[in-house]
Amino acid sequence: MVRYINGKDRPTEILVRTATGDGTTTDFTVTQGMTVAKVIVSLNGVLQRPTTDYTISGTTLTFNSAPTSAEDIQIKEMPI
Repeated sequence: MVRYINGKDRPTEILVRTATGDGTTTDFTVTQGMTVAKVIVSLNGVLQRPTTDYTISGTTLTFNSAPTSAEDIQIKEMPI
């Protein structure tokens, strides 16, 4: 559940997105307005480095290399 401040579109809680790598997909969806400074990304629990391992443009987070098949992807969007 995501709560909002004063009915605005800024969440007050961390939104966690999960996915599973397939060895070919590099693009994943994030909320509009997210930047590399506002997300924490991990693959199988290993933190990824912003701009080195992934970038964000608009609503798309792009990994520089596709996460391997069955790799657990976690994207945490911060309410900042």
